[in-house]
Amino acid sequence: MTRGFLVVIADSPFETSEKEEMILGKIGASVQRFTCSNESQVIGATKNADIVLCDSSPITQNVIMNLQQAVGIVEYGIGYDNIDVNAATERGIVVCNVPDFMTSEVADHTVALVLALARKLHQILPSTRLGEWTWRKFRPIESLDSRTAGIIGFGNIGRQVATRLSAFGMKIVAYDPYIPAENVRRLGATPATLGQLLTSSDIVSIHIPLTSETRHLIGKKEIAMMKKSSILINTSRGPVIDQGALLSSLQEKQIGAAGLDVLATEPPDPSDPLLMLDNVIITPHIGWYSEQSSSRLQEHAALEAERILTGRTPRHPINPQVLTERSAGGLSRK
Repeated sequence: MTRGFLVVIADSPFETSEKEEMILGKIGASVQRFTCSNESQVIGATKNADIVLCDSSPITQNVIMNLQQAVGIVEYGIGYDNIDVNAATERGIVVCNVPDFMTSEVADHTVALVLALARKLHQILPSTRLGEWTWRKFRPIESLDSRTAGIIGFGNIGRQVATRLSAFGMKIVAYDPYIPAENVRRLGATPATLGQLLTSSDIVSIHIPLTSETRHLIGKKEIAMMKKSSILINTSRGPVIDQGALLSSLQEKQIGAAGLDVLATEPPDPSDPLLMLDNVIITPHIGWYSEQSSSRLQEHAALEAERILTGRTPRHPINPQVLTERSAGGLSRK
């Protein structure tokens, strides 16, 4: 029976680690939980770990070089831009994420932002509470029917957003250089270049990971291509948009509105002028959350750690080449 494994939670969005302890305890692994927020804290907490679980703590090259026996790093969630995957690969450490725990939640939140901004609910509600009872003040409000929604990133979440917006009678165009055009068409959308999508869409919704290629994918030039009435939605990662360029465009009414569940810096400075604009809705990176998705994330991350420790193939390796170089049969420690 496998004994002695140590799983270290460097940081976590959850109040307890009972679920991880229950799942990993079945294979004789112990779980230690920390709230690390900087590199030195992570090094101190994880150096003896066999598996590192993390949320947003920095798993840098320096952290990875100080791991003495780790074989796996598991990210709580989809985005893993806090992990130096190249450094982990060089050390033979498999990195995994959990991409399938909240697809419907993010799609629902995206559409909620679209509807709230399109119907100007964020402006109507405070007006009504002040005793005003008028529709004329909020003109113009345009129908979504027959308008165009552009989906940047046509993976699982992007496709669910497309399905939901199609139900409102919207036309769907999609930009995803990793999906063949015929597949996009088969899924009910019209394939487009990024430029074509930006110039033709009334709603632009972003659903891509943060990488060196996607950082500031939407900048000053791209925003200038959008319609003056368009709505920009981001529920992926904040730095995918050049936030300074977005702020200027919203202040100058170059686009109609923005719905942001993610920002370049989280939480934002309370004095950030983006928070003060009346054509923006900002939510606190909550699009992933429901009671059900929260439970799934904790469970799936722990099960991924269990698979690595018992020599089984993890479901979602980011660097699968590590697995081909590792001998089969699991791990053993004395």
